[in-house]
Amino acid sequence: MKIVYISRSIIPSRTANSINVMRMCNAFSSLGHEVVLLAPWTKKLEEKDVEDIYEYYGVSNNFTLKKIYSPNIKYLKKKIYSLKCLFEVKKINPDLVYGRDDIFSFYLTQGQGFNTIFERHEPFLKNNFEHIFFKKFIMNNNRKSKLVTISQELKKIYCDKYFLQSESIKVLPSATQINNDCSSIPLNLEQYKEEFNIGYIGSLAKGKGVEIIIPLAKKFSNMKFHIVGGKQSDIEYWKKQSTNIDNLIFHGFINPKETFRFRNLCDILLAPYQLTNRLSQFMSPIKIFEYMASKTPVICSDLEVIRENIDEKYAILVNNTNFEEWVKAIELLYLNVDYRHTLAQKAFDYCINNFTYNARAKNVLSFVELNK
Repeated sequence: MKIVYISRSIIPSRTANSINVMRMCNAFSSLGHEVVLLAPWTKKLEEKDVEDIYEYYGVSNNFTLKKIYSPNIKYLKKKIYSLKCLFEVKKINPDLVYGRDDIFSFYLTQGQGFNTIFERHEPFLKNNFEHIFFKKFIMNNNRKSKLVTISQELKKIYCDKYFLQSESIKVLPSATQINNDCSSIPLNLEQYKEEFNIGYIGSLAKGKGVEIIIPLAKKFSNMKFHIVGGKQSDIEYWKKQSTNIDNLIFHGFINPKETFRFRNLCDILLAPYQLTNRLSQFMSPIKIFEYMASKTPVICSDLEVIRENIDEKYAILVNNTNFEEWVKAIELLYLNVDYRHTLAQKAFDYCINNFTYNARAKNVLSFVELNK
């Protein structure tokens, strides 16, 4: 199959959406399909000093990345980009147009008769430009498969708001790459090898859980707490909130292909989602899948959207704001080595069968088959 994937992700960049896009294209291609990824050409916003984009994301150079000029013209930027994407799609003449973010592109390609599937990670804002064209996209879509969402809650929103039938929406949570190396750690962190290490990898925005990690580090002074990721401004903010906590280490942004080594370093990984913004209700917890793939036990906030994917067989789930529950969970794993290993192995086995990018890509293509 010839597939065009359309995205508005800045590539290369530090964003999670750009990682998702690159790895999905890698997965489609590894399944034997010819894949072209269209992404905006925006030099000012791209990560600097990246010589090999594929290597930066830790994916094979098995698909074509084509940058589309996206002029910085207010109100017209997205429309011009979408029209240029349509022009490229017409030249390529693919069997499938797939992707996320840029609904106007998908509205246009569908209107030209291309088999088009749109993936959505959040609701549209009411009555904005994208909402209007999504309604048109749905109204004009006569195919059986219309939309991919990342959670059941998000599917419910689209069924209720746009009167879609349940079978026309496929729920496919986020995914992770499986790295067969579960032992290598960062060379500059060898001094922590004999310590008991607890880690968090991801955004440092408020609501992601650093609010919980700081008092935990203060409580467990005999353990090392490693925080990987975040903008420099966020790192500086949290450092000011955690002065004189010597066992809390901020490592900053790490190249996506290297984060597995930090997960390998840790004895426990934390996912303390705080439910402070609207996206928390219908997110797909890619962090959890990455943690599970590292064969490291996970302590995670007990949220309904998390339970769509995992339960107590695969992680310790605790009240997201109850500090004492986090303390007890760490103590349980610290004192019980056998339980740590059992929990981690069960989670790993479950992950490789359900949450890899290849599995996700196969599910997308099975959903596409409904259109035939």
